[in-house]
Amino acid sequence: MRSDRPFPRVLALGLLAVLVSAAPLAASRGPTVAIVTSSRVGPFETASRAIADLLQQSPRQPEVLTFDLEGERSKGPDVLAELRRMNPDLIVTVGSLATAMILADSTQRTPLVFSMVLYPRQSEFLSNPTRAVTGVALDVPLEIQLQYVHRLVPGARRLGVLYHAGETGLIVEAARRIAPSQGLSLVTRAVEQPGNAVTALGELMEEVDVVWSVADSHVFTPQTTSALILAALRRRMPLIGLSTAHVKSGALATLYCDYEDVGRQTGELVVRILDGARAEDVPVAGPRKVSLGLNLRTAQHLGLDVAPALVAEAREVVR
Repeated sequence: MRSDRPFPRVLALGLLAVLVSAAPLAASRGPTVAIVTSSRVGPFETASRAIADLLQQSPRQPEVLTFDLEGERSKGPDVLAELRRMNPDLIVTVGSLATAMILADSTQRTPLVFSMVLYPRQSEFLSNPTRAVTGVALDVPLEIQLQYVHRLVPGARRLGVLYHAGETGLIVEAARRIAPSQGLSLVTRAVEQPGNAVTALGELMEEVDVVWSVADSHVFTPQTTSALILAALRRRMPLIGLSTAHVKSGALATLYCDYEDVGRQTGELVVRILDGARAEDVPVAGPRKVSLGLNLRTAQHLGLDVAPALVAEAREVVR
């Protein structure tokens, strides 16, 4: 099949760096954008492809280089060395691992656009006097999250959440301020390490009407997530999860992002900056497409009647 896209070239950095798109070699070559991904797995791959595709189609036709950390910090030094050698006009990071690694490099002054990260302020991913930063976060606004809690469980008054103060404390405190506007009061339990999460949930469920989840690695891990969802099911406690995988495992509901659109949104920010906007003047954005996932089997187990409007609205439904 014939393709109008230029044939990609490959950088000599093993599997770490692949040139996704190269502008034709000419005296007036366009800008260079480096995309550094935390991993090429699942949502990271979806977002990365969307960013690269949008840049390939943009009028500026930048040369796009991608580097994959493969989920390992040990890949970082080689990638950083190659970035210093290539000296791109702009760096795009996909995922928190890539973003933290690039921002920790004190030798870098290149403007940065992040994508696919949670809690950029809490993670200290924002602009500072030495580095211009903007991007697209995965955070669904707290107001929207709590509105959905109220819609899903209208009779709920006490909203429970597990968290680690150092990781998601600011998020929980912001939710505490917003909760009364939805007729809710926030009840919290601090979790110092994942091994304590299930016990803490058992204690929390004694005091609340519904459990709301925040993405906290001290609470939700591959080892604890299934146990937390199962504990809530046994107690007939509505639990609002973090992903469609949680809903399929028995959580009542989740709000989730369109990762491809997050990638396109990130690419649009990159184009704005290549066209002359200063990264530090471009506000950090949240996802513009948020979808609802529902588990109606769980709702039946809990004795909840989910409003027909919510079922019709949901993009992912387990029946």
